[in-house]
Amino acid sequence: MKRNRIHIIFALLFALALVACTTDTTCRKDMSVCALMTLKADSLDTKGHSVKYTTWDNVSIRPIENEMYILHNNKNVKEIPLFLQPDTNLTAFLLTYHNQTDTLFVAHTPLQYFVSLACGCAVYHTITKAWSTDSRVDSVQIINASVENTMQESLRIHLHE
Repeated sequence: MKRNRIHIIFALLFALALVACTTDTTCRKDMSVCALMTLKADSLDTKGHSVKYTTWDNVSIRPIENEMYILHNNKNVKEIPLFLQPDTNLTAFLLTYHNQTDTLFVAHTPLQYFVSLACGCAVYHTITKAWSTDSRVDSVQIINASVENTMQESLRIHLHE
């Protein structure tokens, strides 16, 4: 009787060891890493009054490195995701807004981050500087320099039309 208990205990321990050693092949983490850009703008109406707005109307943006990939071309957009290049310190975007094209530059430091064996690595970024070539843009403000896999505002364009 005692011998049967020992066999059962060893069998359970062996089965537990087999289950504990199986590799996890499912990635349970969101791996998309992008900076969110928002707008804070003002323009003058027909009476000369200042009108403030925070949504993009008919905007398109694309990375210069890949001119076929349009990130947005919609109306009433509150935030635009910017996917920074993982293998360089400077990513440039062509931004077309109100039929005027601007070049937006984002200087950043990429950092490879190991997530897990199932997920692999993600490239996080630290934004060091951002600027625009459009004279309508007063400034490009860095709100949150750390770009990771959580969606949060990173850049804000201050525009005056």
